[in-house]
Amino acid sequence: MTPNEALNPLTPNEALNPLRSLNATFETMNLQPAHLWGGSLLLIVVEQITGVGLQFIQPLVAVGGEAALVFVLAGACVAAVGSFALATWLMSGLFLTFRSTLQTGGPTREGLFDHQGKFVPLILTRLLVVICSILLAIPGVGLLMLLLYLGSGDVFYMGEVYLVLAFLVCYGLIIYSVIGVLFAESAVIFEDLRPTEAIKRSWSLASGRRWRFVWFFFVNGIFALLGFLLCCVGIFATSAVTRLATAEAYLQLSGAGSGTGDEGPVESDPERLPDFP
Repeated sequence: MTPNEALNPLTPNEALNPLRSLNATFETMNLQPAHLWGGSLLLIVVEQITGVGLQFIQPLVAVGGEAALVFVLAGACVAAVGSFALATWLMSGLFLTFRSTLQTGGPTREGLFDHQGKFVPLILTRLLVVICSILLAIPGVGLLMLLLYLGSGDVFYMGEVYLVLAFLVCYGLIIYSVIGVLFAESAVIFEDLRPTEAIKRSWSLASGRRWRFVWFFFVNGIFALLGFLLCCVGIFATSAVTRLATAEAYLQLSGAGSGTGDEGPVESDPERLPDFP
């Protein structure tokens, strides 16, 4: 791959093409497998530590009794905070290494654990994304609860088919709302934005193309789940690719591939993205 070959100017539709992005990401990861494959797999494992640990709460409480519950929950909280912080630290270096590999078309000297001052802004942004996601999901969740109440028979009866349709509509509303903040992490890492600015940047990029965002993340999710077909452990490999595919799509969509982040929003030129140096 020649320098900047993966960063040719693309239209927004091309930038958010999930198959193109997955293929480009896979090729880039193979240019520096130790850093990109190793780092991405490590990130996936670290992010799953909390979920795996929660599975042991009930067995431990059953053995130690209710007295052990406090210690088990405290340990789970420490593990959750630790894995969240470590994943945030690793994400910064991983994404920046990925960008450098895209720009040079080969291995770089970027340090996988060098967050380059992005750790604190990124961890605040990730927390803000969680808060925003919850707030944005409230209308859809509220509508779903209302429909479930109305369809319970107390007010009027809704058949199972209608309940399923209502659930899909509400779930779609939640996804449609939350999808606008999912590029905030990349905005902090690649454009040195503050947390609130990163949320606005992600929302701005999604404006007018939200359904393409939905399609992009949907296909990435399906691709990640395909790993289950490879004796389940394959999901780590597919998830590693989709994790970095988000970074690749952001670089193409935002014009942040030069590392300056000064190109401005895509909306200023809806037909073409800024050229890369």
